[in-house]
Amino acid sequence: MRTEPLLTLKVYPFGVLMQRKTPQGCMEYLVDPAQLALQLAATVRLDTGILSSNTIYISQEGVQKVVVEYRKRQKTALFLEGTDAPVIIPMPDMLLFRRTHDKGIPDYRVFAVKERPTDLKAKLFHVPLPNIYDDGRVCWGSVQQLQVHQFTGTDLTEDWKILLGTGFGSHNAGRRSKSHPDDIRKKYLAMEQAKTRVYPKSDLIPANRTLEDILEGFRK
Repeated sequence: MRTEPLLTLKVYPFGVLMQRKTPQGCMEYLVDPAQLALQLAATVRLDTGILSSNTIYISQEGVQKVVVEYRKRQKTALFLEGTDAPVIIPMPDMLLFRRTHDKGIPDYRVFAVKERPTDLKAKLFHVPLPNIYDDGRVCWGSVQQLQVHQFTGTDLTEDWKILLGTGFGSHNAGRRSKSHPDDIRKKYLAMEQAKTRVYPKSDLIPANRTLEDILEGFRK
């Protein structure tokens, strides 16, 4: 049996015309193509789950995209406010979450992990960096972020550069290290002096959150 469409879209040089059948007859409306695209996209959701390599997770629902990238533990040069030369210290495994949408600047979260996550139940730890809130949000201050139009892919290399290339001050420098709870920057100096090769996992403070918790928070 042939079924007639309830709605038809016609694309003309001057715009998009929507034709809809109603009990009163056939009605036509001009619609905004951009708004139409948003409405159609909002019904589509993509979830990858845990991936391989550095990009471990991508989720897209409508115009909102979430990318989670893993950074393996490694020596890192960090600049502290008031100093000209960086401290070169080991940093633990870390995760950077970036959420983008059709308006405004991206939304970030950053946490430490004890190993590369293999599922969404992976436990998160407070990243041993100043300028990070307890919920993982980044206090950018005067840091120059990337322009909105640059956030189109899934590679967070430039995002990491901006985050770790800032000059770190005293804001939220406490409660980031078990051995130096008052100021994580003191931990940096101690590690640099001792020529510590790997950031001790035992020094990380639990954030009482999982990878899944952060992703769920983005969906609300």
